[in-house]
Amino acid sequence: MILGLLVTNLAIAKKIELSFDSNLVVISGETGAGKTIIMNAIGIACGANASQELIRTGEKSALIEVSFTLNNTPKAIGILQRLSLYDKEEMLIISRLISKNRTRNTINGHLILSKELKEVGRTLVDLHGQYEAQSLLDVNNHIKLLDKFGGRGMSEIREKVVAEISRFNEIKNTLTELEDTDRKYKEERDFINFEISELEGANLIEGEEEELREEEKILSNAKELSDLLKMSQDLINNDEGTSIFKLFSLLRNNIEKATEITEKIKYISDSIEKMQTELKEINRDISNFNMSIIYDPERLIYIEDRLALISKLKMKYRKSILELIEYLRQLKDKVSSFNSVTDKIDNLKKEEDKLLKMIGFDALELSLKRKEVAEQFRERVISELRDLAMENADFKVDFEAVGDNEGVLIDGKKVKLFSDGIDSVQFIIKTNPGDDFKPLTSIASGGEISRVMLAIKTVLAEVDEIPVLAFDEVDAGIGGKTGEKIAEKLLEISKYRQIICITHLPQIASLPGQHFVVEKNIKNNETFLTVRELNEYERIGEIARMISGTSVTDTTIKQARELMRRWV
Repeated sequence: MILGLLVTNLAIAKKIELSFDSNLVVISGETGAGKTIIMNAIGIACGANASQELIRTGEKSALIEVSFTLNNTPKAIGILQRLSLYDKEEMLIISRLISKNRTRNTINGHLILSKELKEVGRTLVDLHGQYEAQSLLDVNNHIKLLDKFGGRGMSEIREKVVAEISRFNEIKNTLTELEDTDRKYKEERDFINFEISELEGANLIEGEEEELREEEKILSNAKELSDLLKMSQDLINNDEGTSIFKLFSLLRNNIEKATEITEKIKYISDSIEKMQTELKEINRDISNFNMSIIYDPERLIYIEDRLALISKLKMKYRKSILELIEYLRQLKDKVSSFNSVTDKIDNLKKEEDKLLKMIGFDALELSLKRKEVAEQFRERVISELRDLAMENADFKVDFEAVGDNEGVLIDGKKVKLFSDGIDSVQFIIKTNPGDDFKPLTSIASGGEISRVMLAIKTVLAEVDEIPVLAFDEVDAGIGGKTGEKIAEKLLEISKYRQIICITHLPQIASLPGQHFVVEKNIKNNETFLTVRELNEYERIGEIARMISGTSVTDTTIKQARELMRRWV
């Protein structure tokens, strides 16, 4: 509920400061006194357009502040949490400073955008003026209100359908992304598969190129290499006296003879013996290697072709063999991911088909339930309209299933899926016999709009979540018994919501709660607005004035007392 309102330099309101401590607040005053300024201030605080023209003449800025309690305001708290503006405070203070250059909006001292303010404001106050009824004239709210009216039985199936449709839309969005990805994959899949085939066919092995080049060098120079090795063996083994073996033998004999003279050079003899052993091993290795050299023209051709292929792949991909082996692994991983996407698409399509059938069944059940509830809602609203002197009015809930080739199959037809089912719902009305049913927005009379809103609000009072209802002259153009009925309905709604009501009717002004009177004053050639709360004695006088329309008499005083006693 609203706890307080501060208005500074708004139109003719120089400074107004009001405190509310009741669920039913009545505001009265002479015609033209400026009562609507209070409603405008509340509307502006909740996000309505803040025109610079509203700034009081001669002033640079206007300020509006409204304080709320956040009890039983789950929607508002949810939005505040999303905007990081909620810290478990029990009070919310909205402030708007309107200057000639800009408008500054704050919630509990934190700057916010106007669209964010509007989002919060519409969950706190439902403002019904002669030309404005924001939430009930918004067609998007009609199906939500109807479902709330349906109670627990409706909410359970609605929640089920909403969850199913949410999952269905999630699958559709995921499928769109995956199919886009799959299309991109298909464009490169053939090329990637070609590269995989080419690299797999090459069967590259780490270190292979170096080994092949060495073997190529040997095979290409096989005869020369074999001749050189044979010559080397001859130097070691030939029978002529110049062979290395014979020279080593002579050398060793000489040193051994020298050793007989001195043992100091025996180590030289040992070294020569060791060298002779190593020379034998060298001779054996040369012989073995020479025997392994077999000139194979076919093997040489294979090696040359193989090296040419490796060189070609390295040049083509601008990678080393190691990098090509890693690249092949990456390509295979990519193809695996391609296949994974395809599998996901197949699985999601199966889930989508299954879910769509389930939605078709549950959404139809919800739609039938809604139509059943809509009849009850219609009867209740029409009854309220009769009480409000709209005897000829007729009201109903219009249902429409929108065709959609990509929608859900219902009774052999594809219909559009909304976030909450298959129904497009709108409240429609005709106020006079012979008229066609039209949307609520088509009602021309401001008084009729307010009464229709009041009728619907009365029916929805227990289920509606907006905590404050503000009515600007809901009684326009009516009086007598109809006025009493309006008063009764406002009193009934105030059990569940805070009511702030500008009125000309004494029946409404006499309701138990707070009563403020608005007066326009002129002083020193300056016009300004005053708003004051009335005590019981002052209320009697104000209600008596409203009864007579002119002067207050003993009779009107008595009537005023009787009106007030009626509600006790």
